Amino acid sequence: MHETSTGLGTPSHDAPDSGSRERRQIAQQWIETFDDALRQRDCHRAARLFGDDGYWRDILSFTWKIATRQGALEIAQALQSTLEACGAANFRLEAQAPMRGQLGGVETLEAFFRFDTRVAHGRGFLRLTPDPTQPGGWKALNFLTTIHELKAFPQDPFLTRRRESTGRRGVDNWLDRRQAAAEFAEKDPEVLIIGAGQAGLALGARLAQLDVATLIVDRHERVGDNWRKRYHSLTLHNEICTNHLPYLPFPKTWPVYIPKDMLANFMEFYAMSMELNVWSRTSFLGGTYDATARRWTVRVQRADGSIRTLRPSQVVMAVGASGVPKVPRIRGLEDFGGQVVHSSRSTDDLEVAGKSVLVVGAGTSAHDIAQDLHLRGAEVTMLQRSSTTVVGLEPASVRAYAIYRANEGVRPIEETDLMSAAIPFDLVRQLHGPLSQQMARDDKELLNGLRSVGFMLDNGEDDTGFFMKLLRSLSGYYLNVGASDLIVERKIKLKTGVGIERVKDKEVLFTDGDAMPTDMLVMATGYQPLQEAVRTMFGSEVAERVGPIWGIGPDGEMRNMWVRTRQEGFYVAGGTLTMCRFYSHVTALLIKAALEDLITPDAGTPEARQ
Repeated sequence: MHETSTGLGTPSHDAPDSGSRERRQIAQQWIETFDDALRQRDCHRAARLFGDDGYWRDILSFTWKIATRQGALEIAQALQSTLEACGAANFRLEAQAPMRGQLGGVETLEAFFRFDTRVAHGRGFLRLTPDPTQPGGWKALNFLTTIHELKAFPQDPFLTRRRESTGRRGVDNWLDRRQAAAEFAEKDPEVLIIGAGQAGLALGARLAQLDVATLIVDRHERVGDNWRKRYHSLTLHNEICTNHLPYLPFPKTWPVYIPKDMLANFMEFYAMSMELNVWSRTSFLGGTYDATARRWTVRVQRADGSIRTLRPSQVVMAVGASGVPKVPRIRGLEDFGGQVVHSSRSTDDLEVAGKSVLVVGAGTSAHDIAQDLHLRGAEVTMLQRSSTTVVGLEPASVRAYAIYRANEGVRPIEETDLMSAAIPFDLVRQLHGPLSQQMARDDKELLNGLRSVGFMLDNGEDDTGFFMKLLRSLSGYYLNVGASDLIVERKIKLKTGVGIERVKDKEVLFTDGDAMPTDMLVMATGYQPLQEAVRTMFGSEVAERVGPIWGIGPDGEMRNMWVRTRQEGFYVAGGTLTMCRFYSHVTALLIKAALEDLITPDAGTPEARQ
């Protein structure tokens, strides 16, 4: 399973010297000039501090949205339309020294800064490059502003309030208190989160820190089963340095690539440690929204079969970024004499030794399952219907999260997240063109081997590699943890460029006329769009109001992920562990602001991200 980040930059960790003093002076002058321009309401002057192609990405601080602007004109217009209402001011560098860095081969000067708005304290990150038109001048390459905390509800980095409220000795029993709180017997939760995967747990922990009564419901028997019940040999496909959860990092003794059962058990421990209210073995039956009361009415079925009606004001769908399994229509499938399973379910309980298995699909799940079944003694054939982007695990794939590798043990991961989030998705796209070419050079031997056996390869729709595929569709790529080598060695057989004409008894007939004896069909055929999951759970009206989910919209941001949607009181959370750690903070602050009526009517209705 792939977990990655948008981080591309590599900072240089300089010791204090005359160069660091000079860097501080440069960054200080830039941020003071920017602050003065805003104070004078001279938005065009502020915008001229950016390079011709410079980016400003704002996360909730100037508006209650995530927005990216590029170029002086766009940035000036955005400042003019938002500055008076948000009251952003008092921009100042943090105490830590500005750094030398590099982004896509460009030398940068990088610094963290703070600022304030009418309702929040903000934090940001700045990358400067030399101004080619002015010797000694510097322009912003990218500039990130984010809400760090709401002024009326400051963050508590040591969780002091929770320690005091849960650490009373000789008063009552902790377990009794936790069980009573989780039942919500006498009140409704303010927030209902559907799904106890990494998105639901991270958001639940953030909301608990903001003192928001939150209930998480999940259909699985245990927290972590969304990983625990995956294929037996599964590990994360990127390094531990990118994947920590909020507040409670993984132990330093853990392996670089985390096995799925280790992760699953940690998630169960995380829910207990963060004192999250979770109802396992609970099915979501449906919900409707009352715009007048500004509350949902939702029905869930608990493990004992009882039906509970809840009336939260906010609902978060955190069922993962994949949605409802997609199974292609195949003639004769109802008469197939073997087993048919989708890749979304566990295959651990299936007897596969000596059996002929056809894995339909050639993405990440298809490769992982094919490898797992081969290792368990199956005769595996992969049916590849369209081309795939394949990247070697090391050194190629680690280039995509070099910023996390470089900063592991150097700075808190929250700071690395800011450095990564400062790179807008459009700039990520530009950077991944040459980066993916470097990956292909790293993987020349592997890719030539795959071509030699007929495997169909691509490098993405615009030659930007696997990471843009992840952002656009979460499909069509594989980070090689061994399956590609088995394909090259012909230990996993390959059938390419054709479809299935029909199946009968225990045989598959392909569109080229070939036939294959088959005991088991594994449909690694992906998932329907997340909007269809909304439709299934909440109905077509809500689904159409929310619109498409995931993928990059025309505004350059992810569509309807982590932010307010056009359906009041409804959010979608999901994605990689890296994404869930960072954006859970965003969603939690939005929800807290909504509950406290800090989001004023003039904030407007979120635009549709089609």
